[in-house]
Amino acid sequence: MKNTFWKRERIEIMIALALFNYVFLGAEYLFDNMMAFQTDSGGVVLAQSYVLGSSTVGFLLFGILDGKLRERAKKAGSAGAGVLAAVCLWWIQVHQSYGSILAAGLILYVLLGIAGSLVHYWAACRYGMEEHLAETVGVSYAIGLFLQFLENNLIHNAAVEAVILTVAFWALLFLVEKRKVAGSLMEWNLYESDPIRHPYAVAVTLIFTVALMTCIFATLDNAVTLGHAGGSMDIGQWPRLILAVSGLVSGVLFDYGKGRYSNLIMYCVTLLSTVCILVIVSGGSFLLGLIVFYLSAGFFVVFFSTGFVRLAGYMRVPQFWAGMGRAVNNLCAILIGSFSVALIRSGDSTKIMIASIGLFVLISIAIYIYTVMGQTDVELPDQERKQEEEQDYFSAFADTYALTEREQEVLKMLLASDEEVQEIANRLYISRAMLYRYISALNKKTDTNSRIGLIQFYYTWKPEKRLIVTIETYVNSRIVQFYVKLFSVYSWYGDRRLE
Repeated sequence: MKNTFWKRERIEIMIALALFNYVFLGAEYLFDNMMAFQTDSGGVVLAQSYVLGSSTVGFLLFGILDGKLRERAKKAGSAGAGVLAAVCLWWIQVHQSYGSILAAGLILYVLLGIAGSLVHYWAACRYGMEEHLAETVGVSYAIGLFLQFLENNLIHNAAVEAVILTVAFWALLFLVEKRKVAGSLMEWNLYESDPIRHPYAVAVTLIFTVALMTCIFATLDNAVTLGHAGGSMDIGQWPRLILAVSGLVSGVLFDYGKGRYSNLIMYCVTLLSTVCILVIVSGGSFLLGLIVFYLSAGFFVVFFSTGFVRLAGYMRVPQFWAGMGRAVNNLCAILIGSFSVALIRSGDSTKIMIASIGLFVLISIAIYIYTVMGQTDVELPDQERKQEEEQDYFSAFADTYALTEREQEVLKMLLASDEEVQEIANRLYISRAMLYRYISALNKKTDTNSRIGLIQFYYTWKPEKRLIVTIETYVNSRIVQFYVKLFSVYSWYGDRRLE
């Protein structure tokens, strides 16, 4: 990784994503353990699919709420979500009845869906178009799993687990509230040479691809969950470390070659998972299936998370799309939950083989279409060179006039948007008066008088290095003229001596 990878805000985003992954997976583990007191292993799997499916509502709801609620309402909602999540986690660990656990789980995962979509949108705003996006997602996923691994090994009391998960959720809300999403994806869509030809068609294809892959990975997940809930194994220990390693490795591999091989890598991982299902139903080692599941699951999570975070920048409502990967995965999990459990319990290896092979054929077609449709209209090196030149120009301007980090964010928004001042202030999560103060500070530093004047000055400004070249050229020309005149005088004096 380059030195630019470990920036402060990227670290904050990775911590937020890690906390989300930890709470999401930790709450699921706590839910399964408490639900096992009230029903059999099949009932646990079905209840788990219901609560994971309810998170889809939260992931999709964020895209609607973010554009409708005012800042004060958002702050109140964040505080209320923290309190409600604490109540739900506590009620789950009490495990009084099947209905109470299920109801608390459904509410909790709606809240987690909203929080997860917010964090993914934050990642999309800041690093959605950078080459280290998969590594960012992979590292945060691995950290979240490692935290869960520590909890499973060090904490053996449900009440303490609920308290720790509550604190982690509060920390997530605090971190997002502290930093805010002070950016916009709008500037990504300003270029006429948009590298994706048909972004919405690509989005539909990606949704279909992730949905089909979910059928494969959910089947493996349900098989593992059935074994865990039945008491034949405990999946809360070392396999989590395999999953963490999988997330780290997938992030590095998906970013290799600037992401051009990510679809091929994910296709090979899906093939391995399909073969694993066939081996298990044929009477092969269940331990082998467990290892392959955890190795491949990390690749799958990083794949769909990265895909939709990157795609969000090309959409009209990016808040709606940034967390779509989780939404699609969880929704498909609830839709096929009952069918998958029934198929596994039937023990009919022929049906399982036919279903697995059929799904893999459909995945092959879908991922091929997704790869072709995601090809660019322009060559990426030219696109990247243009972006680098624009970034260098902006950096030179900011350095010349000593703009603060926040002033740079405001200037970027002013350059990217022609909206009214109030709308820009809302996007920056600041008040109208505060935005005017920033514009006034920018005008003072650049010796301009208005917002329009500031923008015009920015686009007509020439970097200092061009001025230096001009001065050097001017000085050099003067020196040449001096030597020409000196030579002329010397020649004239020589001619006079000869006369």
